[in-house]
Amino acid sequence: MNTDPNSSLPDEILGHLDFSEIPDTLTVWQLASAYYDREPSAQEFEGVGSDMWPLIQKATRPAYMRVVTWPRAVALAACIALVIAVGITLTQPTSVFAPHGEQLTHQLPDGSTVLLNSGTRIEYSRNFGESSRELTLQEGEVLLDVEHSSTPFTVETFDAQTKVLGTSFNVRSWPDELNAATDVTVESGRVQVAPRTSADLAVVLTAGQSARIQPVGQRPLVTQGTEASMEKLAWVDGGFKFSDQPLGKVAREMERRYDVEITLEAPDLESFKSKPIGILKESPETVEEIILDICALHCEYRAVSNGFLLTPPR
Repeated sequence: MNTDPNSSLPDEILGHLDFSEIPDTLTVWQLASAYYDREPSAQEFEGVGSDMWPLIQKATRPAYMRVVTWPRAVALAACIALVIAVGITLTQPTSVFAPHGEQLTHQLPDGSTVLLNSGTRIEYSRNFGESSRELTLQEGEVLLDVEHSSTPFTVETFDAQTKVLGTSFNVRSWPDELNAATDVTVESGRVQVAPRTSADLAVVLTAGQSARIQPVGQRPLVTQGTEASMEKLAWVDGGFKFSDQPLGKVAREMERRYDVEITLEAPDLESFKSKPIGILKESPETVEEIILDICALHCEYRAVSNGFLLTPPR
C-alpha cells in the first residue's frame, strides 16, 4: 500500500464515492482510515483532504467553466479546512486536569476509574482501550481502579512505567519537586514498576507494598507496611499525612490541596524536615491552624495578601 500522503489516492478506494456533492467530514475520515488501514495522523488526514481537492473541484464545476466560481471555491476551501481541523482534533489526546483545591473522578473509555488529586493532569489517546491502554501522568497523583482485561494497562510518568492487568493502585509524580521521583503504592492486586528507560530493572508489587524510582541503574526501592501505605493514600479520603518530609514538599501539597500560596522566605526552609502531620477529612482545622502546627518551634509565619509567608525563627 502506498503510504505517501502526497500521492494520489488509489481508484479502488475513491471509486465508490460520489463527488458531485461536497463529502461530509465523517466520510473523509473513513476514507483516510481505509487508505492507511488504521487511524490516520493529522498530517496524513490533511494529505487525504488535499488529494481530494482537485477531484471535488472537477466534479462540482460546470462543464463549460474552466475555473470554480468564487462562492463555490470559498465553500470548498471551508470544507477542506474543516476536514483538516477535525482530523487534528480527532488525533489529539484527551487531557484531564483537577484544579487546585479540588479532586476529580474520571472514567476512562474501558470502564477504569481515575481519582485525580488537586493540581493533577493526565493524558490518554482518543482510541484508548481499542488496542492498548496507555495513560500518561504528566504531574500529580492518581488512584486508579483498573478494569480487568487481557490488554495491559500502562501508566507512564517522567521517570517510570507501571503495568497492570486489573488492580487498584496509587501513582504520585511531581517532576518539579525537590528530589523528584515517582512513587507507586498498591491497594489491591499486583503491578509491575520499572524505570522508564530500564525495563529490565522492573519489580512486582502486591497489596500494601510501595516502590520509589531510584537513580539511573538501580531497581525501584520497595517498602511494605500498613502505616506507609496509609500515609501515601491519605489524600483519597480528603486528608493528607506526612512524616519526616521536607517542609517545601509539605507546603506545595498544601498549596494544591487548599488553593493557597505558601512562600518560604529562606531557602534553608525548603529542605527542613517538618514534624509528623496527620490531617483527616473531618478535621475542623483551618489552613492557618495547620500552618501553625507545621511551624511549631522551627519557623514563624504571617498572613499576606495572597496566602502565608513562612520565615526562620528569630
